[in-house]
Amino acid sequence: MDNLIRMDKKIDTSDQFIEFYKKKGDYLVSLSENHFKNIEYRKCLELLNQAYAMYMKGYYTDLAEKTKQKFLEIKEKYFPK
Repeated sequence: MDNLIRMDKKIDTSDQFIEFYKKKGDYLVSLSENHFKNIEYRKCLELLNQAYAMYMKGYYTDLAEKTKQKFLEIKEKYFPK
């Protein structure tokens, strides 16, 4: 009977997920900077795109916008049409 009671209780982990998304986004931005320094622009853009998604999942819209700006600047400068 105790097992049934424990299974019914839900643990709110939303704050932990939001914190995880920010940390993951920060890590991906940092990693993208290393690839940028090594002139690996495609990988840099890929990582910035992933970081943007993490920030959006965590509702960090200001960081998401900064990441999007970096992405667009690099894309325009190193991948002209």
